[in-house]
Amino acid sequence: MAHRAETRLIAGCGYLGRRVADQWQSSGCDVLVLTRSPDRAEDFRQGGLIPIVTNLAVESHQQPFPPAEVVLWAVGFDRTVGVTREDIWLRGLERLLNRLSCPPRRILYVSSTGVYGQDNGQTIDEETTPDPKTEGGRGCVATERLLRQHCSQFFPQTQVTVLRMAGIFGPGRLLRRISDLQTHKPLPGEPDQWLNLIHVQDAVRMIDFVSSADAVPPIINVVNSKTVTRRQYYTRLAALVQAPEPVFEASTTPARQRGGNKRIVSRYRGDLNAGFEYDDVLAGLEQAVTAG
Repeated sequence: MAHRAETRLIAGCGYLGRRVADQWQSSGCDVLVLTRSPDRAEDFRQGGLIPIVTNLAVESHQQPFPPAEVVLWAVGFDRTVGVTREDIWLRGLERLLNRLSCPPRRILYVSSTGVYGQDNGQTIDEETTPDPKTEGGRGCVATERLLRQHCSQFFPQTQVTVLRMAGIFGPGRLLRRISDLQTHKPLPGEPDQWLNLIHVQDAVRMIDFVSSADAVPPIINVVNSKTVTRRQYYTRLAALVQAPEPVFEASTTPARQRGGNKRIVSRYRGDLNAGFEYDDVLAGLEQAVTAG
């Protein structure tokens, strides 16, 4: 007898989530994706996904979602849609959880390394206490807490994994517009501060690995192990696009408000063999420029 395909649900099917959806769909899963847009729903349907048109930022008392073994929350924040972070991250997640028709086997939450606001150049891992300095970092901490509290009360058998993503880069998504480098526009920020990054395809690999692994830690920092400085990153990017060497303009914002300078690592990298392809940021940068 053929095994039933596992059903997985994704909230936040954008730059990262869509790639995860395609990976899961190609692996034989039935993939439900939430979207506010009927036009995007049709695009998802054409790609073999199963769209559900809903707006978690404002809607309540809707029909339950179909059962799913794995739920991925990868919702970003779009300032243009007229809702607050609390509307979508907290209330939106709460609405999604309340509409799950049965407890998932696992819920994956894409958080951010922005929860770490430390600023004196130290090394940060999963055991470091979050100390967010930005609105986004504080929102991620609050959302992590809400998810754990809800699952502890209503879905005690569900495994919750928080994936704290470093800055995601890849084709079509670089940290600075190439035109800024080509016109020799000064780049804000300190050139010798660490950049904590992850290539989008490696972020997909980690999510895919965690979705099926027997047991994983409750918190994982998803970050390249070969951390680079801003100077190294932009010097390489400038060379790849045949632009002049970058110039930097020191930020006037105090380090405590920016979230500061730190190197983020994962203490679990040796145990989680997600098969990163672009652990060398500069090699990943070359791929992103070539494919972009």
